[in-house]
Amino acid sequence: MAVRKTRNWWMMPLLAAIILYGAFTYTSQSDELYMLNLELQELERKIENEKQINKKLKEQKEEISSEESIEKIAREKLGMVKDGEKVFIDINK
Repeated sequence: MAVRKTRNWWMMPLLAAIILYGAFTYTSQSDELYMLNLELQELERKIENEKQINKKLKEQKEEISSEESIEKIAREKLGMVKDGEKVFIDINK
């Protein structure tokens, strides 16, 4: 039996090294996974914000594309009038 103990003396240090390596690898990968999850959450938040902005812009596009909106913009910003309309200018300003 004494011979058996001397032959397998290297098993305990090898097993300890394997356990330490596994613990170190697990810890470093856990930290990396945590950071990746935080980055993923931030990207998902940004995507959601961009989707909301995109939705608002589509709604504005639909509003501006209507005939009434086009006419309103032409009248207010460009000073255009329809055929047959009379334009009055306030000279007191």
